[in-house]
Amino acid sequence: MSKRMTTRWYIGAWVVAVLAAIAMIATARSAGAQVSSSPSAALFIESFVAAIAGIVMLVMLIGALVKLGMQRAFGWFVAILLLHIVGLGIVGMAAYAVAGPEDEDLVVTRPPTPI
Repeated sequence: MSKRMTTRWYIGAWVVAVLAAIAMIATARSAGAQVSSSPSAALFIESFVAAIAGIVMLVMLIGALVKLGMQRAFGWFVAILLLHIVGLGIVGMAAYAVAGPEDEDLVVTRPPTPI
């Protein structure tokens, strides 16, 4: 996966997850005023959207770490991994998007065949 794709999808999924969390809080507060023993359908949908965004973020994180490992950029690898462990993953991915190592285009050329 390219750096551009992983960072854009990760940051986009993070924004969607934050918006879903805000919507869940608003739904839970409005449901708190009503007497109900079961969660609303809106809360289920918001939870589902947040879960899908979390899965997308995980896949993009793994893709970025694999890419950094293949580039042997172990400083960036460790920095992004540690920031995710301490809960600041968005900071690491934003820094990687802005200043991370660029993708290396590997080109393989085949020697010409004699006629």
